[in-house]
Amino acid sequence: MKQSITLKDLTADLIVEQAHAEQEPGWLAERRHEAWTFFAQSGPPEWRRTDLSGLAPDALTLSGSVGTELIWDASLADQGIVFKPLRQALNSHEELIKAHMDTAVAPLDHKFSALRAALWTDGVLLYVPKNVAVDTPIHVRYTLPADHHMIMPRTLVILEANASATVIEEFVSADRSEQALAAPVTELITGPNSTLRFISVQQWGDGVYHIGGQKAVLGNNASLEWTSLALGAKVQHIEAETTLKGNGSRVNWLGATFANGSQVLVTAPWLRHIGHNAESFMQFKTVVNDTAYSVFDGMIKIEHESTATSTRLEEHALHLKPGARNDSIPGLKIDTNSVLKGGHASTSGDVDDEQLFYMQTRGLSKNEARRMIVMGFFSPALDTIPVEALRHQLEAVIEAKI
Repeated sequence: MKQSITLKDLTADLIVEQAHAEQEPGWLAERRHEAWTFFAQSGPPEWRRTDLSGLAPDALTLSGSVGTELIWDASLADQGIVFKPLRQALNSHEELIKAHMDTAVAPLDHKFSALRAALWTDGVLLYVPKNVAVDTPIHVRYTLPADHHMIMPRTLVILEANASATVIEEFVSADRSEQALAAPVTELITGPNSTLRFISVQQWGDGVYHIGGQKAVLGNNASLEWTSLALGAKVQHIEAETTLKGNGSRVNWLGATFANGSQVLVTAPWLRHIGHNAESFMQFKTVVNDTAYSVFDGMIKIEHESTATSTRLEEHALHLKPGARNDSIPGLKIDTNSVLKGGHASTSGDVDDEQLFYMQTRGLSKNEARRMIVMGFFSPALDTIPVEALRHQLEAVIEAKI
C-alpha cells in the first residue's frame, strides 16, 4: 500500500491486498475487511461533548508502521513471558491473539472503532503464563513522528491464572501544525487470581486527535490497579471500561487529567459489574486552566446477574482560570437487588482561597502555593508510577501547565 494514499482513496479490497502482502492470517484480513466496510458505510458517532469539527479523517494519509518501543528486561523471556511487536507475535502466537483480540473492545461499536480495527499497524502482545510473577515494569512507548499523520496501535495484555505484572503504556509526540489522528486500542485480559498494575500515559503534542478504546476484563479473584493520565492532545475522546466478570474480582482505578490552553479532553470510564462479591473504586482528579474544557462521563453499571457488589465512583475538579470548564457526569445504573454498597460523587471549584492564604502566611508566593496544591491534588495518581524518571518527567509537564 503506497504511503501517499489517503483514507478517501482506500477500499476494502486494498486493505485485504495489503494484509496478504504482509502475510497476515486469513481471519485477520477478513476482520479488517469487515471493519472497513462498516467504517465506510457508517456516519460519525454522536458525541455531544467531543469537538471533532477540526478533524477531516478522509484527508489523512496512511503511515504504515510508525513507532513502537519496547522497554523491558529481555531475560524475562526465560520464564515464558512473551513481549513483542504484535505483527511479530502473529507469527509465533497466532492462536492466542485470534482468541483474545477484539473480545474486550468491540470493533464495530462506531465509525472510529471500526477504523481502528481495519487499519491498526503498530502494537504489542504481552503474555504472562500462569504462576509467573513479573517484578520489574514492562513498558511500551508509542511515538508519532512529525512526518506522519496517523498512528493506530494495539496493546494486548493477557495474564494467565496466578500471574502478575506491571505494564506502562505511553503515547508521545511533538506538537503538530497539521491535524493528526491517534486511535489506539488497549485490551487487558486477566485470568483467575492474577494481579495487573496498568499505567496509561497520554502526552501527545498539540494538534493530535486522540480517539481511543481501553477495556479490562477481570477473571475470578483477579485484581487490577489502573492509573490513567491525560495531559496532551488537542482533542481526546477515550472510552474506557473495567468489566468485573469474575467472582471476587477487584479494581482500584485512579485518573489524572490536566487540560490547558484550548484543549478538549473527554474521558468516559465505566465500571461494569457482572460477577459476585466484586469490588470497584474509581477516583479521577481533573485540573482545567486557560480556556480548556474537560469532561468526565463516568458510569457504574451493575448487571442483573451480579450480587453482593461494592462500588464507588468519584471525580474532583479544580479550575485555575475563570474561562476554563469541566463537566462532571457521574452515573449509576443498577439492575439487581443485591448491592452491598454503591455510590458516586463529584466536586468542582476553584483553588481554595483559605488554603492559598494559609500557605502564603508560611512564606510562599501565590504561584508557589497554587503549584503545591495542584501537585498534591495529583499525587495519588503520580505516586503509582514505578519508573522514577517517567514520574519526574510527568511532574515537570504538569508544573509547566499550571
